[in-house]
Parts: sequence; C-alpha cells; structure tokens
Amino acid sequence: MVARSYDAQEAFGQDWRGLCMGLAYVNDHAVWASEGNSGRVSLFDWSAARRRSIDLNQGEFKDSYTGDLALDAERNILYVVDQANFRVAVVDLKTRAVIASVRVGRLPFALALSPDRNTLYVTNVGTFEYKMIPKVDPAQARSTGLSFPGFGFPSAEALAGVERPTEKGNVQVPGLGDPNARESNSLCVVDVSSPTAAKVKTFIRTGVPIGRNGEGGSSPSGVVATADRVFISNSGNDSITVIDAKSNAVTGEIPIRIPGLESLRGVLPVGMAYHEKAGWLLVAEAGINAIAVIDVKAGHVIGHLPAGWFPTRVALDGDTVFVANAKGNGTGPNGYSGETGSVYLNRVRQGSLSIYPLPAAGDLANNTAFVMEANGFTPRQAPPPMPEGIRHVILIVKGGRAYDEVLGDEIESPAGRPRLRGRPQKTSQPEGRGGDPESSRHRRNMELQRQFLRRFRHERGRPSLVGRSLSECVDRDLADGGV
Repeated sequence: MVARSYDAQEAFGQDWRGLCMGLAYVNDHAVWASEGNSGRVSLFDWSAARRRSIDLNQGEFKDSYTGDLALDAERNILYVVDQANFRVAVVDLKTRAVIASVRVGRLPFALALSPDRNTLYVTNVGTFEYKMIPKVDPAQARSTGLSFPGFGFPSAEALAGVERPTEKGNVQVPGLGDPNARESNSLCVVDVSSPTAAKVKTFIRTGVPIGRNGEGGSSPSGVVATADRVFISNSGNDSITVIDAKSNAVTGEIPIRIPGLESLRGVLPVGMAYHEKAGWLLVAEAGINAIAVIDVKAGHVIGHLPAGWFPTRVALDGDTVFVANAKGNGTGPNGYSGETGSVYLNRVRQGSLSIYPLPAAGDLANNTAFVMEANGFTPRQAPPPMPEGIRHVILIVKGGRAYDEVLGDEIESPAGRPRLRGRPQKTSQPEGRGGDPESSRHRRNMELQRQFLRRFRHERGRPSLVGRSLSECVDRDLADGGV
C-alpha cells in the first residue's frame, strides 16, 4: 500500500489523498488511519478489497484535518484529532457516526487514553488562534485587505488588536491574545467516561511559558498515561513534564540535555513509551536521531539508544522496542526511472521502523557513546588548516532548490535529466525547457563547477542545509504527506 500515489488512486479511489500521523490497530490485519487534509479516517483491512472511510466534515465543521488517533477497543470508540478545527471527534465504530465533538485547544497534536479508558489526554502545540480580518473580500483582496502586516509580535497591538487602513476604509485587525493562554502549549484533560457526553475537565500548561527564558513555547508533542502518572514531552523545551493522574497537578520536570551543551536546545523529544518493569521512559529524540532512556524514579536521563532519521514514535511489546523513524534513511539517489505517472514523488520520502530488544542497563553506556559520536557531540581534534592560497569558501543555496531541481531539463547541461525537474511548469520556452528561464539563461552563460543531486523538501533547503528542523508538527506532517 502506497499513500498519495497514482497506483493508490486506482485501488482506493480518486479522492484518496494520503496518510497523516494517526494509526490505530484493530487487530493483526486491520488498522484505522487518518488521512490528513481529506478530513477522513479510513479502515484498511488486509483481507478486504476496499477501504471504509468516516468523514469528519459534517454539520458545522469544514476543512477538517485528521491527525492522531486513540482507540477504545472495548467500547468500539475511536477518538480523532481534528487539527484544523481545534477539536477531538468521538466516533462510534459500529455506526461509523461522529457521536460527540470536544473543543480541546490550539492545534491539538497527540492523544493518549488512561488505562481505565475514562480519561483522554490531548496535547496542544499551537500558540495562537488566528482570526480573519473583517470585511475582506477575496475577489477584491487588494482593496479590502491590508497592504502591510497589521502588527508585529510581541506588541500591545498583537495582544489586543489594532485599527488599520485599507483602500475601502479602516478595519479592526483582531489581536492574537495571550500567548500563554490555557489553550496554548498545554495538556487538555477530557472526561470520556461517557463518550457521547465527553467534556473538558481542565487544561494544564507544560514547560516554560513564552517570555520567561523561553522562545516559542513548550510545544507538548507526546503524551503517555499510566495509572498514576502522565508524561508529556515538550519538544520546544527539551523536557518531560510529569503530572499526577489523580490531582492533575504537575509534580516534576525532567530535562533532556547533552553533556557540555546544556545551554542549547534541539533534542526535540516527541513520542514516548513506558516500560513498567524497568521503570524506564523511552523518548524519541527526533533532533538527534536517538531514543532517550529516562529512569522515572531517579528523574533523569540515564542513556541514549541509536535510531533512524527523525524518530517520532516509540512503542513496546513486552521487552521489544519499536521505533518509527519519519525520514528513515533519507531520500537516497533521486534518479528513479519508473514509468511516467508512477509514485516517484512519494517514493523518495520513506520512513523506517527500528526493532530491537530493550537493552540491559549495562549496555546503555556503549549505546550512549555511539549516539554522542554519531551526532558530533564528543570532542574532536581541530580540523587541518585550509590549503594555502584559499581564503574563502562560498556556498550558494538557490532558494532551497538543488542543481538538478532547477536545471534538470537542460539536456546539454551536466545534469541533463528532465525527469529530475521539480514542479515543471508550462512556459513559452522551447521544448525541453522548464519553468525557470532565468536560471536556464544563467546556466548557459556561466560554468557551474558542481552539481548536487538532492531531492527538494518543499521550500526548506536552508533549514535542511544546517540540519535544523522547523518543529515536530511541521516535520511530521510534511513527512506524512500533509500540509
């Protein structure tokens, strides 16, 4: 099964758009999967010919974007994150009907059910709830819209709103409100003891608030619930918040730091799994391609385990560890030569699954040393001096596009691979030319000394160049075919 491919369209219908980040296994041969921007969740059964779908775009709700899933198998209830509408939809799988809808906070992201299935925990990674500017007419955007942003952030105008002029008169631009509101960067606790009457019990803010030694908010991206505690991973703060399941009070914060680099952030903790017998919390460290091992009783990290590229989820089956790596082993060579209309654009982005036994405590030191070395965290000798005569090395990145992305259609160029051309457009150029005549003109007038055969990742070449991830939400959704 391949998502968002021409092959999949034939198998699943022309309305098939792809997979997002939600999966809920029913048994060994069936799984519920969220489809992201189609607003649907679908049941894929290995033994069935077609998928069965449930559309969340019902009644007052439109433009739904389905995300994480939590399955209550005993009551046959599926909880579905609708990121676009800031809610969780409650679905009765017997009737395939949405029986309740709960507004939970700004950009809900991850779900976890309590062991007794009476409480649903929802993380909110968003900071603001953006509102439309009043009186804007899309057909007359130039005259009814703003010619310049209404305000900067942080500012008093951003907090409360401000009046700004347009060609058609002044309008009141809505403010963004308090970035530390309870719906922002928080955990929403939902009472689902009666799924048809699901209701919010409380919001719990996690991590460091914006404006207090924090930049951008905590972005709580993962949640695991045990009988007495709830663990939340704060990807923006590189920390784990511990909450008492009975009182809903924060009882501790566990930092995840790299020795010698304690002032820096970027570990990006996301998904988690708890091994009760060992008392270990396993945390996917998407930013360093590893799994942190936290001794919950001691309250600190005791080691790291290697993983693939950008691990986002961890699961346990007894003493076996399963790690979902959103970017797998990278895109690899992009000279795929399949038939026209194939799944090439989707095939270059494949994740991977790491499976290994839970290591013994005595093995953590060697695994940790490997992770530190692989990430360049261990001290190394100074590099040799530059060769004499070379004073500067300049690397020019053209808008995030690699050489073959821009010039792949230049038959006489060193690239000369039209199939590698990214997003070809119709132009007035001669046959064989792509949608960037200016780049082609420069190519013909200049000698390019190097070609980089690399598949583009949207318009994000510059962050990729320095190994920086925008956020766990953006990277997971992009890797899964969303946004």
